[in-house]
Order: sequence, then structure tokens, then C-alpha cells
Amino acid sequence: MNDIYTEIEKWLSKRPLWLQDAASRLLKNDLLSDEDVSELILLCKAEGGITESNKEFQTIEAGDFSSKDSKSHYRIDEIHSVKGINALSPRKPLSFVGNLTVVYGQNGSGKSSYVRLLKHMAGAKKSGTLMGNVFNQEPQPQECTISITTSEQTDHTTWTPTMGTLKELSTLQLYDTDCANLYVNEEKEVAYEPWLLQFFSKLSNTCTQVGQAIKNEMDTIQLKQFNPPGESTTTQSVLWLNSINHSTSCEEINNHCLWTESDEDVLRNFKQQISEVNPNEKMEYFRKTVSNISQLKDLLSGVFNSLSDNICEEILIAKSDIKMKKQAAEKDAQKVFDGLPLEGVGTESWKLLWERARQYSEQHAYSNEKFPFTSSDSHCVLCQQPLSQDTQDRLSNFESYVKSTLNREVQLAEEKLSGLLKTVKQSPDGSKLDLYFNSIGVTSEDEKDNITEFCNTLQERYMSLSTAELMSELVTLPLNDVLVTLNEAAVANQEQASVYQELSRNTDREDLKNRILELEARKWLHHNKNDISDKVKDLQRINKFKSSLNLTNTQQITTKKSSLSDELITTEYIKRFQNELKDLGGSKIKVELVKTKSQKGRIYHQVKLLNCPTKVRTSEVLSEGEFRIVSLAGFLADVDTGLDKTPFIFDDPISSLDQFFEENTVKRLVKLSLTRQVIVFTHRISFLTLLNDAAKELGVKCNETWLKSEPWGAGEPGQLPLYSQKPLPALNSLLNDRVTRAEKVLNELGRTEYDLLAKGICSDFRILIERFIESELLSEVVLRFRRSVTTMNRIQKLALITPNDCKIFEDYMTKYSTYEHSQPHETPVELPEPDELKADMQKVISWSKEFRSRAI
Repeated sequence: MNDIYTEIEKWLSKRPLWLQDAASRLLKNDLLSDEDVSELILLCKAEGGITESNKEFQTIEAGDFSSKDSKSHYRIDEIHSVKGINALSPRKPLSFVGNLTVVYGQNGSGKSSYVRLLKHMAGAKKSGTLMGNVFNQEPQPQECTISITTSEQTDHTTWTPTMGTLKELSTLQLYDTDCANLYVNEEKEVAYEPWLLQFFSKLSNTCTQVGQAIKNEMDTIQLKQFNPPGESTTTQSVLWLNSINHSTSCEEINNHCLWTESDEDVLRNFKQQISEVNPNEKMEYFRKTVSNISQLKDLLSGVFNSLSDNICEEILIAKSDIKMKKQAAEKDAQKVFDGLPLEGVGTESWKLLWERARQYSEQHAYSNEKFPFTSSDSHCVLCQQPLSQDTQDRLSNFESYVKSTLNREVQLAEEKLSGLLKTVKQSPDGSKLDLYFNSIGVTSEDEKDNITEFCNTLQERYMSLSTAELMSELVTLPLNDVLVTLNEAAVANQEQASVYQELSRNTDREDLKNRILELEARKWLHHNKNDISDKVKDLQRINKFKSSLNLTNTQQITTKKSSLSDELITTEYIKRFQNELKDLGGSKIKVELVKTKSQKGRIYHQVKLLNCPTKVRTSEVLSEGEFRIVSLAGFLADVDTGLDKTPFIFDDPISSLDQFFEENTVKRLVKLSLTRQVIVFTHRISFLTLLNDAAKELGVKCNETWLKSEPWGAGEPGQLPLYSQKPLPALNSLLNDRVTRAEKVLNELGRTEYDLLAKGICSDFRILIERFIESELLSEVVLRFRRSVTTMNRIQKLALITPNDCKIFEDYMTKYSTYEHSQPHETPVELPEPDELKADMQKVISWSKEFRSRAI
């Protein structure tokens, strides 16, 4: 088996992670709780990508299977505190003592109700509906308490129907009429298997349970249904919509559902075009509009670009350079002209005066001389006064300063700045913009305001450039949205012009109609984009649910179990059926057990007629007794194997059996009680007698309980009726309980009340005398309700009987038969006093002890 365990562990390691987790739980606990199933559903969904789970998956480790102990043994001790279940309302617990318990009761006593209750607690198939007492006007909560003893302890569990199957009773085996039909009429999965195959059955059930829960949740997802415009069903947009699936990307949705104002304009224009009578005129109009838009865009682009950050920064740098160089030149001038009588030498106005003096000197006064002319007979070109030596030197210094490097750098910087400023353009004013608005068809006040605001911002930036020294002091350059919009408008109008040009060449407008339909379909997609996205998300969720659902497929489990069952169960199961049928006396019944199929991790068998050429139901051919014995053989073959020793419940298992089958069945039941607890429910006193005899032969104690229907409800347990009890214990009970109680009534309430009790005591005493004759005097050689005459180890005891023994029983039969008949009015026979009853009963008890001593 270790090789099989190793192979299974290897096989499981390749299964889905959630299934490995389920296998690990089943190895530890045999049954999964509702919490386990809920966690497994979450794990399966997480593995399929539906949700995320922080819980780690449990896995199967090497040696887990080989260390699994499949032995389990428990017994049911009692059922009590039954409420709201059929007509059951017992005041005392129904106890199951020892390995063999027979629960006897007549029809309506509550036997079937107890069996139905046990079927529900054990999760048996065809358990029926567990109703309350239909005759009670006020419904009562359904519950009961069951006591179960395992090898470790005794547990008392209060069960309600909402709890479902009790884990402790999940292996309980129960045979009744429904079970008989199941084993003969239907395909039956082997109920009790080697624990390894049970493990696969439970794993398959878990897959089915988890898969159904996931499918139920998946079925709640309602996919959005779309109804696009009727004429657009053949458009590319609608064809795409019909093809969306779980793999459709957001980018794909965005692309197909994209709709802009430009698209709206195109659609509107297309609609205008298709209704246009003179396309050439429209073509010229749109071309002119494109030209005007381009002019305005180029104009504004030129202004925008001339005021870019790079150009403005270059202008501010040039201004800063001039300022810095002027400061340097002025410092140099201070050095040159320090001490002059007049201020302002070297300033801009002074330089202008100097340059004018240069022009006058070189062009008029001293045209052939270099300025300043400072010879001895020269004059000042400004004041016309002769130049002194000091004045001549001063003029020479002035010229040197003007022609100095610093001064020249200032001049060059100013020329550069002047050149940069000439590249800066000013925005068009309002009147010019109005002309453009009219020429390009701008009528929207918002559009006008956007362009006007754009131009105003550019003009403000231009004005701030004259005073700003830093970039932060400039008005911020506006965004180029207006330029983009103008460009888009130019493109749209150009497209319109092209369309009208095409229209002017081709009078067939079908293509334009199709383009309009396509645009309208795309616009419809745009309006339904959110719903489309939601549908794709739902499709993605469904795909993940399907992925999770695939993880619960039982096919591989079924295949694996089927291959194991061929090795572990099928041959043995069929052999057990044949042996059971033989032991039950049905070897002549022409039936066989065959394997029919494997499905969802289960192996199915069916009882079929042997060598029957026609296809008929087995139950249509077998007699009722044969049907019952075959089904019982199938049941016993199914469950009486393996190491688990769990209780067996039989509900009138010999109904419709003849004496031969009945006796064999009784022997099999008693033999079964040698290894496990057997509980039999029956309404036949003869069956009770047969069980007692068979139990005595095998040395098994048969514990008996009598169910009765009392005024407060059915199912009240108590002692068996006197005629079915052992005579000596029954007589002791009669003497110690009922006679003592009657004596108390006589002393407290008088003879009238006493006679009511004494009459019953006398009647029961007479019945017990008959039982003493059968059981004690005749040593049970013959018994009522028993078919055979049993002589072995019994008949020799008849030789011990004396005439006195016969006289004792003849006298008591005569005496106590008298009280059974009606009495004459004049000479009635009075009922015996308590003391007389005690004396008679004690005499019989003493006789029994003495008679038994003779056989020793």
C-alpha cells in the first residue's frame, strides 16, 4: 500500500492548489465543516483569479496517506429530549444498551419516526421529510439530543434539522424499505469502501459542492444587452461590439468608443453634405475658410513664437548686458572726466551732442581734418571760440573716451537688443480679430473669448517685456490650445472641402451615407462606453469564474478512483455479495452484481438478473421475499467490511421473508453484533423471539425495549410486555413493583381502587405462569413464535419434572384463570389480598430456583 500512497501523493501534487488544500483537510478531519467549505470556495476563487486571498494553501506532504488511521468505532447510547419530530414526545430516553438492541413496538408506536430521525441525522439517502406533529395547532421547534460514545469519550449533542448531517453519524449504516429499493432497482455506489476510496468520494463531493457554489455565484452576473441603431448593424463599430470578450482591452474600448468635437463636426458636416445641392460652391467656401484660418493661425503662431521663453530670456539677457556694460563705461568716464566743471559728461545726451559736433566738424568746419581738430588756430565747433591748450587736451580726452572699448561694447549690445526687439510681434487688435472671426465663421462667443483672451495675454506679455528684468516678472505665456484648435479647424474644413470636391466629381452618395452610419455607430458606442466597459469587466469575471469552475472538474478524480477501485474494491465487493446471498439462503436466486459505470469519483454497481436475454427490472421478476433478501445481501456486502465498526440500523428487515430466509437473516444480524452495534426496529414478536434464541446460541446479550404510544405522544420506551419477557425477571418486577403499589393503594384508598389494580396483577401473573411452563418447566423445547422444536441439551431436563411440579402449575392456572372470567352475583370470587399474592408469587420464584438446581 505504501507504493499506492506514494503514487497518490505524487498525483495530488499536480492537482489545483485548492484541491490539495481540500485533500489535506479531509485527511485530518474526514468531514468538512461549513466553514471549511466556505474557505475552500474562497481559495478556489483566488486560484482562478476571481478574488485575492491571504490564506496559505495547505498541501499534502510525503507520508500523509500512510499515516492515516482509518479505524473508527463508536456506539449510540440514547436519544432523548425529542421535540417537534413527527408525533414523538417521549418522557424517557430511548436507550441502546450493548451490541444488540431490539426496539419492539406495534404500528403507530413511533418506530418509523425514530428511524426517520436517525436517517436525517446520518444524512442517509431518501430520508424523506422530517415533519412535526401535524395534529398540533401550534408548531414546535424540532430538536433532540443524542448521546454517542467513542473510544475517547461520550458526547451529548443537541441536533436540529438545520444542522444537517452530524459528523459523528456520517458513517452510520441504515437498512429499510427505501434502502432495499436502492440496492436492487437503482445503480448503487458502494457506500462503505476502503478509506482510500472513501477519501476520493469525499474529494469528489467537495469538488461538486465548491463548483456548484461558484457556478451559482457566476450565474448571478447579468450581462448587459445592447440595442444599437437598426441601420448600423453592419458597421465596423457594431461588428466590433458584437465581438467583444474577456480579452478586450481598455485601450481597444477607448479607441472604438472615441468621440471628439471634431468627430461631431465631421458628422454634422457629412449630414449637411449629403443634403447639399451645389457641392462646388461648398468646396470653395471651405477652401477659403481654410485659407483664412491658416492666416490667423500663422499670425498668432508668429506672435506666440516671438514671445517664447527662449526669445524673451535672450532679450532680458541683452538688456541686462547693456545695463552692466553701461555701468562699466560710466565708471570709466568718471575716471576720465573727474574734476570737470559740468556734470553729465559721458551720458547718453552728452554722447548725442558729441556725435552731432563730429558730424558738423567733419562735414562743414574742418571737413578735411580728423575730429576733433585741435591745432593752434582751431575753434570749438559748438561755441566758435578759439581752443586753448587745456581745451584741446580735454577734447582729445573726450574723443578717446567715446572711441574706447567699453563704450563700443555698449553700442554693440544696444544694437543686438534692437535687433531682438524687432523680431517680437504684437497681437492683432480687436477690430482685426473681428474681421478674422467673420472670415472663418466663428460665431460662438466662447470661441471668440478664447482667441481674444489668448491675444490679450500675448500683448500683456509683450508690454511686460519692456519693463521686466527677470523672467518671473513677465506675464506667463498662454497655452497653445487656441493654435491647436485653429489647426484642427483648418484640417476639418480641408476635409470638408475634399469631401465636397469628391461629391462634385461623383454623384453617388452611398459611400457618404455609409460613412455617416459608421460615425453615428461610433457616437452610439461613445454614449454607451461605460456600459461596454462594464460588460467587458463582467465577461472577465465570468472567464475567471469559468477558470475556477474548471479547477473543480471531477473527471481526473473519477478516473483515478476508478483505477484504484479495480484494484481495491470491485472484485471483492462482488465476491462479498455472493457470500452474503449464500449465507442468507438465497444462493438459488438467479441474480448477479455487476459494475456499471464510474462517474464524478463514484463507482456504481447494480443487481441484475443472471443470464437474462431481455432487459427487465430485477424487481419485476423477483418475488417480494427474494427482492428483500437480495437487497439485504447487497447492503451487507456494501457495508460489512473494512476497519470502521460503526452502528447498523435495521428497520423491519425481514418483512415478506418466509421462515427459511427469516431464520438465516436473524443469524446474520446476531453474528453482525459480535463486531459492532446493531439496532433492530420491529413490530413482530416472533422476530423478537428468533433474535433472542439466536443471540443466546452465540452468547450475545439481546437488550429489548418496548415502544408505546401514550396520551402525551408516541415513542415512549419501556419494558417489553410480559408475554415477551423472561418469566423470572418479569415475576420479580411484578412482585416488587406492582403488588407493592397495589398494597399501598388498598391501605390508603380502599378495596375498590385496589381491585382495579389487583385484577390486572392476577391476569399478568397467569400469563407469567404460562411463560414459566414454556421456559422453565419444559426447558424451551417448544415455544410460541418459534418454528423449530429444540431438543439439544434441553429434552433431558424434562425427566426432572415431578408430579408435584405439575400440580403447582395446574393449581395456579386454575386459581388465576378464575379471575379472568365473570363472577356470579351471589357468590363472587374475591380477588386475593396482597399478602396472598406475595405468597403465591414467592412460591413460584422458590420453585424456579429449586428446579434449576436439579439440573446442576
